[in-house]
Amino acid sequence: MSDSVENGATNDAVAWPTVLEEAFKAEPAGWSFAATSRTPPLRFDAPGLVVTLPGGETSVAAYWYEKQQFADFSVSVTVALLSAQEPTQSYAGISFRAKSDKDNYRVFIDGEGYYRLTRRVANTSTALIDWTRHEALKAGVGEENRLRVVATGSEIILYANDVRLITVKDDTFGAGHIALQAQGGSAESESATVFAFRNLEIATPSP
Repeated sequence: MSDSVENGATNDAVAWPTVLEEAFKAEPAGWSFAATSRTPPLRFDAPGLVVTLPGGETSVAAYWYEKQQFADFSVSVTVALLSAQEPTQSYAGISFRAKSDKDNYRVFIDGEGYYRLTRRVANTSTALIDWTRHEALKAGVGEENRLRVVATGSEIILYANDVRLITVKDDTFGAGHIALQAQGGSAESESATVFAFRNLEIATPSP
């Protein structure tokens, strides 16, 4: 296991053929939903995939693409925080190269323009990039951010709104599933946290 970090601010993404496009106008095949017990069902075409996390506790939800695993890939999705009492405690993003919910990489953005990249092994998270503010991320309820991950070998590149945030090298996971994840709410607030995911695209290198 090894990791390293490189900063950057340009869009140097590769152009690979798209293998999956999903607007979430209806519930798609090949996906599964996992969440804490009080989390309501997902809504589709609202527009996009809408995840509601109830207040009164910290809630977690994940929508897994189980049909296929990916090694080298580009995945992008538009994320919007629609409602939150505490935007800094509400975040959503992408889990990738996931062996399970306990073993994966995760990139999250919150409602205040911060992002975080973690490596989760045996249900223990290590921050490869801890919460970092970036001007490319739009802060505030109702704002949309286009989040993208490009993974090639041990290299992981993160983008927001076509701006490269960071490049990290880590060889813990070489392939796995992709999931959309959200977390929010607290015991101090009964207000629900609501996220929307729109226009997912996954691309892979040509055979």
